[in-house]
Amino acid sequence: MLRQMRAPVAVLALAVVVGLAGAVPAAENSTAWEAAAAYVSSLPEGFNGIKGEVLKAKLEAGEQIFVLDVRQPSEFAAGHIEGALNVPVRSVPAALDKLPADKNAPIVVVCASAVRSGYVAMALAFKGYTNVKHLAAGYVAGWQKAGYPAVK
Repeated sequence: MLRQMRAPVAVLALAVVVGLAGAVPAAENSTAWEAAAAYVSSLPEGFNGIKGEVLKAKLEAGEQIFVLDVRQPSEFAAGHIEGALNVPVRSVPAALDKLPADKNAPIVVVCASAVRSGYVAMALAFKGYTNVKHLAAGYVAGWQKAGYPAVK
């Protein structure tokens, strides 16, 4: 149970630190700030986003990338990247068995606007996945508006 709580606690701590940094004296949130600062300092170059054109090129080149679409089923049905697995954002923690067993496997998380996918990418990083990115700009602006292929 403690392991299941680590990611939500870390995300909550990061949100509290970022949201309240100006409202709470530094001494009152120094532990949370140190944890958040350590996480932010360890982020890789380019953080965890991938542009639509880069993802498209990698998929067309035959790279084996696990695409996890965390939108709602109705959004997914309206159009999605071929081969993507649809697991709505709130269902991801219960569906980890559907993800690659190899925590180093490349995973790209997709949502409509890159908000939900960013949360999931960060949560998967906390869970030990080392090669997770999310579609920068999201499905709508980062894929659909560019006219990239979609399955309906």
